[in-house]
Amino acid sequence: MAEPSLKFSVITVCYNAADTLEETINSVVRQTYGNVEYIIVDGGSTDGTIDIIKRYADKIAYWVSEPDNGMYDALVKGFSRATGDVVCWINADDLLYEAAFATVADFLLQNPEIKWVKGYNVVYNEVSQITSVDTPIAVSNRLLKKGFYQSVYRMPFIQQESTFWRRELMEDLDIDRFRSFKLAGDYYLWYTFAKRAQLHFISSYLGGWRRISGQLSSDLRSYTAEVNSFTERKTPFDWCCYIVDKMLYSLFRGGSIYRRIYHHKMHVWNVARHRFM
Repeated sequence: MAEPSLKFSVITVCYNAADTLEETINSVVRQTYGNVEYIIVDGGSTDGTIDIIKRYADKIAYWVSEPDNGMYDALVKGFSRATGDVVCWINADDLLYEAAFATVADFLLQNPEIKWVKGYNVVYNEVSQITSVDTPIAVSNRLLKKGFYQSVYRMPFIQQESTFWRRELMEDLDIDRFRSFKLAGDYYLWYTFAKRAQLHFISSYLGGWRRISGQLSSDLRSYTAEVNSFTERKTPFDWCCYIVDKMLYSLFRGGSIYRRIYHHKMHVWNVARHRFM
């Protein structure tokens, strides 16, 4: 396990999240890795959320409860407070694996040239049972910048709660543009990162999201409209690349053939060498 030389900043934004927030907090404060800065930005909850935050105040680096202009406006407040080498964000119903930070630290220390990384796609139900674990698609920066990684194209999205990035990637983020989004701020973040670095995958469970009816992300038409407002125009060659990538993922995902094809951005733990390869 890596020594805690890399500092992690994790941001949680919430509003009236008393039903799920404590479980989320525990998934952060019970990490096996020690150098973690936890930031919580609450939108002015009235349902007992603040009482939960106060119970864990000694384990939280910073928290605030005040009105905001939506989730991404709240995230900007959290990002502005982050001082870690590595950053992630989890919502108030997301969960992290207890060794997530230790795993990511090992990988990033072994691969200092890599700027952002994600783990398996993991989904929970409303009673915290894991209902789905899947190998994500090997992300193409070209297709990411054209807006293909969303449900309208039947392509897997990048799960934010299992994605970690070096803080330097946020230097190019247009904060005012980011905070203006209602739904697709996550894709705008990935779009910004893709201009500077390739997203890598490691064969580990890092975090998962809870599927709850009525979540903001269920408004797919509005989400797509926001993504289309900033992504680049698709060319015939992009569509060809999309068809090939989608076909390979559909046929081989999770298998050794798929990982051989994309070995430069998909990393599996090597037991003999005690490192990701």
